[in-house]
Amino acid sequence: MIPVLLISGNRKAADTYANLLSSVQPQTAVCRAGSCGEARRLMAKNNFALILILTPLPDGFGTELAKDAMRTTAGVMLAVSSNLEKELSLKFQQDGIFVFSPAMSRKTFDSAVHLLLAVHNRLERMQPASEATQQKLKDIRLVDRAKCYLIQYEKLTEPEAHRYIEKQAMDQRVSKREVAEEILSRYDI
Repeated sequence: MIPVLLISGNRKAADTYANLLSSVQPQTAVCRAGSCGEARRLMAKNNFALILILTPLPDGFGTELAKDAMRTTAGVMLAVSSNLEKELSLKFQQDGIFVFSPAMSRKTFDSAVHLLLAVHNRLERMQPASEATQQKLKDIRLVDRAKCYLIQYEKLTEPEAHRYIEKQAMDQRVSKREVAEEILSRYDI
């Protein structure tokens, strides 16, 4: 099942779009929210493939919610009135938010849903590599901080501090990160 979050303050519109999503992508599991606050709680707990926001909402227009949704891997669709479509589409195109009006053709809607689900799948595949890179950067920063402590408190040069951390890691059969954490805990005030 493809998890979809449908946010709308209008139950009739939500029913219409839930049926439309089911016909476009039969394997969808539509979860509904009636407000921005409820949607944020659901986004924090679940990993959605697609987030569809029907504006306006009872506790906000929905544009800030769309920006929050972009922090996830979900494809984000924002339905607005025809007179706001062009303005908001230009404003949010760099954020990757698909802005449309309900007057959009069914074929275009279907294509947009399929495209955003494809983007979600691509982002999901890239996420582990990104997390691994982020962890490596954190480890490098940690080791660099430990080197600074060794330079400051043990009066070592930078190459000596680097060699000390490497040697400790080899001798103890642990990662340089673990050696750096031990050094930092020893000197951290």
